[in-house]
Amino acid sequence: MKKDIAVEEIRSARLKISAKYGHSTKRLIDHYKKMEKKYRNRLFIDDSKHLVKA
Repeated sequence: MKKDIAVEEIRSARLKISAKYGHSTKRLIDHYKKMEKKYRNRLFIDDSKHLVKA
């Protein structure tokens, strides 16, 4: 199977972030929650459940 360069870059970045927080699940989740709050205006929200079907 051919390696996907984009996937490898994503995995590498995730490993670096995890290492930064000592590979601690709790610390990593706390980090991602902070990022989620910081960048909430950039997140995609699926509003389709609120749409009225014709």
